[in-house]
Amino acid sequence: MRRIGRPLAALAALGLLSANTAPVVTIDAGRVRGEALGKGAAFRGIPFAAPPVGKMRWRDSVPTANWKGVRDATRFGPTCIQRDEEGRPSLDQSEDCLSVNVLTPDLRARKLPVLVSIHGGAYAFGSNRYITDQGLTPLLEKGVVLVAPNYRVGRLGFFAHPALTAEAGRGTGNFWLSDQVLALDWVRRNIAKFGGDPGNVTILGCSAGGSSVNALMATPMARGLFAKASVHSGGGLFNANRPLGKAERQGVEFAQRAGVKGDGTAALERLRALSSDAILAADPDAPDFGAIVDGAYLAAPLSQVFAQGEQARVPLISGSTSNEASVFGLMGFDAAMLRSRFGIDLDVVGPVYRAQYGDLSEAELLRRVQTDFLFTSAALGMTSLQSRVAPAWSYHFDYLPPALRGTLPGAAHCDDMPYLFGPLPSTDRESVALAARLQDYLYNFIVRSDPNGEGLPEWPATRQDQHSALIIGNAGAAAKNMGGPAMKLWFNKWKSETGSLIPL
Repeated sequence: MRRIGRPLAALAALGLLSANTAPVVTIDAGRVRGEALGKGAAFRGIPFAAPPVGKMRWRDSVPTANWKGVRDATRFGPTCIQRDEEGRPSLDQSEDCLSVNVLTPDLRARKLPVLVSIHGGAYAFGSNRYITDQGLTPLLEKGVVLVAPNYRVGRLGFFAHPALTAEAGRGTGNFWLSDQVLALDWVRRNIAKFGGDPGNVTILGCSAGGSSVNALMATPMARGLFAKASVHSGGGLFNANRPLGKAERQGVEFAQRAGVKGDGTAALERLRALSSDAILAADPDAPDFGAIVDGAYLAAPLSQVFAQGEQARVPLISGSTSNEASVFGLMGFDAAMLRSRFGIDLDVVGPVYRAQYGDLSEAELLRRVQTDFLFTSAALGMTSLQSRVAPAWSYHFDYLPPALRGTLPGAAHCDDMPYLFGPLPSTDRESVALAARLQDYLYNFIVRSDPNGEGLPEWPATRQDQHSALIIGNAGAAAKNMGGPAMKLWFNKWKSETGSLIPL
């Protein structure tokens, strides 16, 4: 076999060979070979953490060991352990799943802005294939490097237990968050080799990915690892976390379902010896995972961290859709659940909604309350809290393609994401034009920390006393103050639970 001479080897290490040659980049753990995409490239399945298996199960993630030779990075790595979702293809799974995918439009570039995508999936599903499986989308071709990490989901990522607390000497359980923080640190250390700027990193996520972005904003462990944040349908005011004591009780209940009793070292050894199938089988109900106020990664509930001004002081976008209730079939949040879990009685809130919106059926009332309680109020409230320390913008996505109008009550949970990253649900002229505008807003934000730009409808920043959301609807995009009795209802509920005020 003919050997590559030193000059060519040096070019390969920088990823500067021709488009017909697989690019090789040297990162801090070793060399990786990706797939050429014109001037750019895709690198998939790059490990950023040591395998969280055996004695490393239910421990904070640590950097991967170095490797020798050139590691193939042309194929996606396995997804983290999870139940198969109905209607979605099964993918290879492993506990050894902590990898990143990187898409760069130009390996020769220097200091392109970086977008880190945190996938959603109710903290129980999903993988870093999300968005990165679309290739170099129009947004990336504008000049953005995309990074997408895996993180532990379900019980392997969210697990507090007295034995774990004793072992760590502190509260623990946010293993998912330790994965995300380490992935951001990997970006800081390595992204320049892919043409990216480690000083200009935007974190973005939808659903559980959006909630993850809120948590990354709140944790001191991620401070300085990103420059701005974009939260899509991520909630944040309510149901965003649980205290350590409650999480430990839930952990003990899980262990008992898995056949493990006790709270000492022996119990922890048996838990770590469980098969992944046994772990999944011990959580048969709808997903119920979330951030844990462990005193280490999170010192307080997310919204209280924001209210205290202790979050990252970076520009923020936070938004929601008009039919977030579409997600509640998965979560099982019906009227009875709202009452038992959140103390929300539709008979009490109904008059407020009917006074504002007119006569509503019980089903429509439930849909609006589900949408507003966890999502609309958070998109407005979290930007209001952030506006005290940094620029913040809110949006409300209420767009349906022409063929769907009149058939659906509104835009479903995370429906805005295809307009940013593809594939579009409709290629009619109006939808294509809307996608281009939304991509321009996001690109402006990623590049210079402000979504506004030439040729775009003005998107006013949020002020503490004025919730000027950008309404993205069938008539285009327009700013609107989204106050009213319904929002006041939820802000008052949050005040009664936290003692903090969001002006309206």
